[in-house]
Amino acid sequence: MKRFLTKVLAAIGMSAFAAGALAQAGVSAPYSPLGSPAELVGRYSTNYAEQVRAALPKVDSAALAKLMEGVRAAAANQKPLAISNARELEKFFSLRERGQLDTSDYVDVGEAVYKLDSGANRIYIAWRVADWTPVARKTFSAEIPAIRSAHEALASRLGIPRQEVMFVDFREMLSQTDGHPVLEKGVRGEIQSDGATTTLLRAVGGVLVEGSYVRISSVDAKRLALIDIRWPNVRLSEAALKEGVRAPEDVVGALIKRVEENAGQLPVNVRMAVVLRPINPAKPNEFVPALKIGVEPKSIQTETGYRTDAGEIFFSDLVRGAPPVVAPIRHDTNESVR
Repeated sequence: MKRFLTKVLAAIGMSAFAAGALAQAGVSAPYSPLGSPAELVGRYSTNYAEQVRAALPKVDSAALAKLMEGVRAAAANQKPLAISNARELEKFFSLRERGQLDTSDYVDVGEAVYKLDSGANRIYIAWRVADWTPVARKTFSAEIPAIRSAHEALASRLGIPRQEVMFVDFREMLSQTDGHPVLEKGVRGEIQSDGATTTLLRAVGGVLVEGSYVRISSVDAKRLALIDIRWPNVRLSEAALKEGVRAPEDVVGALIKRVEENAGQLPVNVRMAVVLRPINPAKPNEFVPALKIGVEPKSIQTETGYRTDAGEIFFSDLVRGAPPVVAPIRHDTNESVR
C-alpha cells in the first residue's frame, strides 16, 4: 500500500493566491494594492474584524477602474491556442484517431483518454503510462532540469503566451511504501519520486484569472502522464460592469459578518486578492473583477495529534449593485452577477 505525499496543486488557490497576486503586481508584498500584506501569512486571531480589515487590498474604485481598462486592452490581444479540434489534438500528441472534430465527451484512444472543449479552451489528457515504477529521489533529481525544460517547451508549443504566465509552480510527486500490513508492519520504504508536475497560473492585464491554469505532469522528460489546460478567452462582462466598480473597502462590513458567522469561534487567518472571476459556467469567457477571500482556521492540538478544519474560500464581486458575498464558482448560485 502506498501513502502518497503529493501536495495537492489545486490547493495553491487556498494557500498562495494572495502571494500570487502580489507577485504578478510586480511590487514587494507589503505594498501591493491587489493582495493582502505578506506578513499576514500565519497570523491567526479571533478578532475577525481586525483580521478582515488587515487583509483588505488597498485599491480604491478609481484605481480598479483603470486596472480594468488595462485588462480590456490585454484581452483584446489574446491569441487562440494551437489546438482547436479533436483531430488537431490527436495529431499534436501523436494519438490514434478516434474522436470527431467536435466532441464534448471523453474519448478513449487506448494509450490515453482525452476531453476537448474548444469554446472554453479546455484540454484534458490522461495517459496510461506503462512500465513505470517510482525511483529514488536522488536518481530522479538528474531528470528534473530536462522535465522542467520539456514542460516549458510544451506550453510554448501549445500557444500559452509568456506574458500571461503569472506564476510557475514545479514540484515532484512523491510516494512511500508502508510495507506488508502483517509481515512488515511498521516498516516503511524510502520516499521515492513518481514524476513531476508544472502548474502555470494566469494573469490578464496584471490580474489573476480565477480557475485558469496549465498543469503538465510527466513520469520523466519524455513521457507525459497528464495535461490539464483551462485557458479561456477572457472577456469582461459589460452588462455586469455597466454600473461601475466598487472598492474592497465598500464591502468590508459584509466580509466581517461572513467570517464571524462561519469561523466557529476559532482563530483564523484571512487573506485576499483581487482576481478576475468567471460569473457563469454557461459562459466560460465572461469575467468580472472580484475579491477572493480565503479563511484558514488554526490547527488545534488533540490527544491524537492536530486537527485542522477545512476553512473556506468565497468571493465578493467588485461591481456596484452586486451582492456582497458570492459562493465559489463550483457552487455558483443565483446570487452571482450575470
